[in-house]
Amino acid sequence: MSKAKLLACLVGASVSCLLAVAARSADETYTVKTIIPVPGGLTSFDIAFVDANINTFVLADRTNKSIDVVNTATNTLTHQYTATPPFRGVFNPSGLADASGPNGAIIVDQREIWATDAPVLTCTGTPLPCTVVTPSSIKVIDLATGATTHVIYNGGQRRADELCEDVKHELVLSANDSPLDNFLNFISTETYSILATVKLDGSDPNGRITLSGPGVTVPPGAKVAANGIEQCKFNPRTGFYYLAIPATSIIPTSGTATDGPGVVLKISRHAPFRVVETITIPTSTGCTGPQGLAIGPRHEIQLGCGGTNSIIIDDRSRGAATVIATEAGEGGADEVWYNPGNNSYFIARSTAGKLGVEDAGGNESRAPQADTDVTTTIGSHVVAADMLRNQIYVPVRSNTVAGTCTAPGCATLCGAAGSPGAAAGCIAVLAAPRDDECLAQGMPVLDHDDGDDPVFMRTRCRDHDDDDHDHREARR
Repeated sequence: MSKAKLLACLVGASVSCLLAVAARSADETYTVKTIIPVPGGLTSFDIAFVDANINTFVLADRTNKSIDVVNTATNTLTHQYTATPPFRGVFNPSGLADASGPNGAIIVDQREIWATDAPVLTCTGTPLPCTVVTPSSIKVIDLATGATTHVIYNGGQRRADELCEDVKHELVLSANDSPLDNFLNFISTETYSILATVKLDGSDPNGRITLSGPGVTVPPGAKVAANGIEQCKFNPRTGFYYLAIPATSIIPTSGTATDGPGVVLKISRHAPFRVVETITIPTSTGCTGPQGLAIGPRHEIQLGCGGTNSIIIDDRSRGAATVIATEAGEGGADEVWYNPGNNSYFIARSTAGKLGVEDAGGNESRAPQADTDVTTTIGSHVVAADMLRNQIYVPVRSNTVAGTCTAPGCATLCGAAGSPGAAAGCIAVLAAPRDDECLAQGMPVLDHDDGDDPVFMRTRCRDHDDDDHDHREARR
């Protein structure tokens, strides 16, 4: 499918570009198209990212202390880029959390990989005190050569984690989620410098979190802190970042802190960088802790949640979230991804070993619809999609890792039970034979114009069953 066909939206003074989304039934069933072996195997990894316009998938691979690079046109692993100084890899003495790396990974300007890393620590004794030798960082790797071009140290005592980009303003938001850090960095992709840091521990007025909704009580004078920081995305529809916070802590002026609900923070793209809106996620939704977050079409934001359910909320929510759809039984999720190539959300349900699939809606029912879950493997908490080929990428760890198999002789997507493939892990590529090739507006973007504005996929869907109504809508 050519780029010319995809960029079929002409912008003029009197011409508006309207989105048509094809009708589709809940009949797409994803199966393994191919598997991509990973030299050195996969026992620990974190976030993945796809830039379909340059045929590239990247994965933060802690096992091999590398960023694994896959050509999505051929589905072959082409590079395992290490960093200078090296990525921390798997580092968890005595179960120490949030000290491994790489963690978050994105592709910037179609020429750089930005990957977050943990600090270098020395940890001895019981209990386990740790001394920071080198703080956490964001490492920039040249996509063509694999050379580390910049290391941006951010002062963190534990890992720098997930990150996302405002393409137009060439600005990356990165988060350090440990309670020892609990801050956001705003980093220029032009100067590679940190422009601002916002604390989410209740001490920073620019990081002020407010809670609202049924059953939420905040005592007078109490402060609210983030308890964890998860996936972020920039939303060009509204001009703000959105950031998933799985839980909060309510800190009174005296006494003991209490647990608060999860929230989504709406954050400004300009200095002074600050939280401008807190969207509280009611526990009554069954979403007890938003972790994954993806920007969908219209006003949809997909949340991948702990608890029983995942949900889709309205990006115009103020106070308590306006829920567009409740995805019953799709909880236990981490990373989520919206694929505008087929107007679907993918929900990586690590706890259940499932990949949830949800039609984003806009068809004859005008509401999201569930498709069939895909059985993956316990621990498969990452997903990303090539929106031009409608290929879905799910990293799968070795089934020898404790907790991956819950029954004797279990298999993984990487091979039959007991096979070398299952024991090594892999990157599984999924596809659906009845997948709708219908292009919709949403994140991620296809390309950037000369002014670095995002160029969305805005084409009319192909003619097939029940499209006529949507095509009439598009011509109005």
